[in-house]
Amino acid sequence: MVATDIDRSADLALRDVLIERARELAPRIRERAARTEAERAVPRESIEEIIAAGLGGRILAPRRYGGDELSLDTMYAVALEIGRACASTAWCAALLPHDAHMVGFFPRLAQEAVWADGPDTCIAASLAPAAAVQKVDGGYRLTGRHGFASGVDHASWVIVSGLIKDGGRAANHHFLVRPGDYTIDDDWYAAGMRGTGSKTIVVDDIFVPDGFVVPAAALVAGEGPGSEINQGPLYSQPLALHAGLTFLGPMMGTALDAYEHFVEWARGRAQTAGSEVVQEAVARSSADLELAELAIQQVLHAARAPGRLELADRAQILRDYNRAAELLTTSVDRLFALSGTSGFKDSSPMQQKWRDIHMMASHVSFTRANFQHYGRIALGLQRDPKLVVF
Repeated sequence: MVATDIDRSADLALRDVLIERARELAPRIRERAARTEAERAVPRESIEEIIAAGLGGRILAPRRYGGDELSLDTMYAVALEIGRACASTAWCAALLPHDAHMVGFFPRLAQEAVWADGPDTCIAASLAPAAAVQKVDGGYRLTGRHGFASGVDHASWVIVSGLIKDGGRAANHHFLVRPGDYTIDDDWYAAGMRGTGSKTIVVDDIFVPDGFVVPAAALVAGEGPGSEINQGPLYSQPLALHAGLTFLGPMMGTALDAYEHFVEWARGRAQTAGSEVVQEAVARSSADLELAELAIQQVLHAARAPGRLELADRAQILRDYNRAAELLTTSVDRLFALSGTSGFKDSSPMQQKWRDIHMMASHVSFTRANFQHYGRIALGLQRDPKLVVF
């Protein structure tokens, strides 16, 4: 057995261990689900348990900084198991490795600063270009409000974004902001995913060094400056591959738990279980869940193949991720519609899962433009420059 085979075997074994740890954590996380929603943030002890179990940023952090540098399917599988217990906690848990993965594309200087104390550093991000950016000697000065920063309460470093003009053209860039250089506006009041604590990061005329900046286009292409030192395949994969996948883990876990809850509830009601409409709905939702999982696994299988993902590959990935999100949302909608008035009670898990699945599906990773990329290619049209292929 060659060294690469040994490494792959060890990675698979660790992946199985981490998934099992996520399953073991799930009951405690479920017990805190109501508290997570009420507090509008993941409880500190849940985050600490996730990190202590090795389920945080280290999953996708580079080995050179003490991370495990595992495959994206590990992040997905772990988030799925936690998502069965609490969608908001799973969302934040998935973003810990996702955001660490992004840091791996930044220049060496930024990586060394973030992981100076090890690979468990918590990072939060807001990637829409909201900052006013001014070039100064040695870096940039930033001012802006950066919303929807999920999990920012338990983060130390954050990533914010803004446009840099170069030769008259403006391009989005991501900036790493040090602990203490930003404040948090507690403005997260939402109908769904209340426990994500997706508050607003505020930066006011702060300085960010040149070495703490990466072009957004580099993440889109999977060609960030950090790839020069992190040469594993994880750091040459385009954003299309991991953006939607990050959120499909929590969505899949939530939908599976909604299905299991509905089936158990219906079994205890003879009239409900005997309904042909209910029987058909259970069958359809079960099929939707399996089809969504097959689509996701197909993408992950393709991602493990050697070679780079071309534009057509990225368009197909986005198509499949979008369709999986639709199948998951529809599966929950169908069952919630048959849950009766009791399904709307605060004490019913169905209403929360229904709210949460719709909130997750509204994420920009699942924009309708993702279908357009594939459609244009299939119809022989040129790429629309207004549509960014993640």
